[in-house]
Amino acid sequence: MVKRRGRIAAFLLLALSLVTACGGSPAAQTGQGQPTVYRVRRDTLEVRVSGSGNLQPHTLVNLSFPQSGIVRKVYVRVGDSVKAGQVLAELDTRDLELQLQNARINLEIARARLAQVQASARSRPADLAAAQAALANAQASLDALKAGPDPRDLEIARLNVEVSKNALWQAQLSRDKTAGTPGVASVDLQLAQARVGQAELQAEIARLQYEKATSNPTEQQLKAAEASLAQARANLIRLQAQDPNLDIQLAQYQVQQAEIAVRQLELRLEQARLIAPVDGVVTAVNIAEGGSAGTGAPAITLADLNQLEVVVNLPEVDVAQVMPGQEAEVIPEAMPNTRLKGRVVAVAPVGVQTQGVVNFPVTIALEESTPSVRAGMTVQVQIIVARRENALVVPRRAVTTRGGQAFVTVLRGDQTEQIPVRVGMRGDTMVEILEGLREGDIVVLPATTAAAQGTRVPGPGFFGPGMFR
Repeated sequence: MVKRRGRIAAFLLLALSLVTACGGSPAAQTGQGQPTVYRVRRDTLEVRVSGSGNLQPHTLVNLSFPQSGIVRKVYVRVGDSVKAGQVLAELDTRDLELQLQNARINLEIARARLAQVQASARSRPADLAAAQAALANAQASLDALKAGPDPRDLEIARLNVEVSKNALWQAQLSRDKTAGTPGVASVDLQLAQARVGQAELQAEIARLQYEKATSNPTEQQLKAAEASLAQARANLIRLQAQDPNLDIQLAQYQVQQAEIAVRQLELRLEQARLIAPVDGVVTAVNIAEGGSAGTGAPAITLADLNQLEVVVNLPEVDVAQVMPGQEAEVIPEAMPNTRLKGRVVAVAPVGVQTQGVVNFPVTIALEESTPSVRAGMTVQVQIIVARRENALVVPRRAVTTRGGQAFVTVLRGDQTEQIPVRVGMRGDTMVEILEGLREGDIVVLPATTAAAQGTRVPGPGFFGPGMFR
């Protein structure tokens, strides 16, 4: 048995010497089902999680009109590059422009009403004084009617009657004297007669005024005076009840309403134009000049094709290792030899359950691109969740575990020996050794039925043709 172990070790040493002669490959595998040797070395060890998805623009904007109408003009076509703020299409706005003109007129009317109310408020003290004076005057007139004539007014009226009688008597004497004068001219006689007629009229007026002064007021006069008093009182109460501040506030609200109506129509005019919110490329145009535009389906779609990203769904066990900022490799399925740099930008805080399986969407942004890579392509993504530089590594299959302790088989001279090791980070194919091995040690890997990639080295004898890993 010892002899056979030494023989195996000798062949292993022979394989190792062939490794050195062929360029120092760290590991060697013999023919199918035969042992493999591996030289322990330091290397960069990475742990990756993978997923697949489709590339999509980071920014994809579906633009639609907030109002329906007839399309007047479309300024872009699919594939056009546009800048933020550029007008893409517009509706027919002639009716809106007329509505806006009418709203602006209503605004000026409201402003004029406000100015009128403000002017009335400034004149309110004078209006109150005038109303109070009118009320006092109406009250005095009614009181005078009810109290009857003033004695002094009666005496004046009586004296006026006497004066008018005397004037009439004098006019009559003058007429008679003129008429009795021989050779009097006809015109002088007529003039004297006219003076008598005028004196008679004045006497009648004085008499009527005296009768009026001595008579009591009629019911009609009292009602008229009472109506005037009531009207003057109501006018004063109305002025006193009015709050000019409330009137001004109401007029100001009406101005604000008119301003809002104008702004709404101005906004509708602005919304009648589709304007690019970002730089991008037109990917769809769903409207035509002269056709109708609704408020449902997108009219024009923009995409920023310079910033592509992919969303992959990772299971719970993998997403726990992923966080924003981690590096990633993006590999288009149509171009498997293309490796693009990416970076994790978002990890969904809530998973999505599909058929009982919970996945978490993870967004990876491309940090580089090539013209042949386009939105919509299916890609494979490998996220680097851990990296250890200058780690002491061996293949994962070199490590066996018994009773919770990890072991590797090491070639010592012409003998193999299993030694305990402490394992660190584990990659897909390699594992880090923290304790138990040194750089340059030769470990023996268990037999495998799968051919490995590496440098093939011919080896006669027990091992047969080999391959070094």
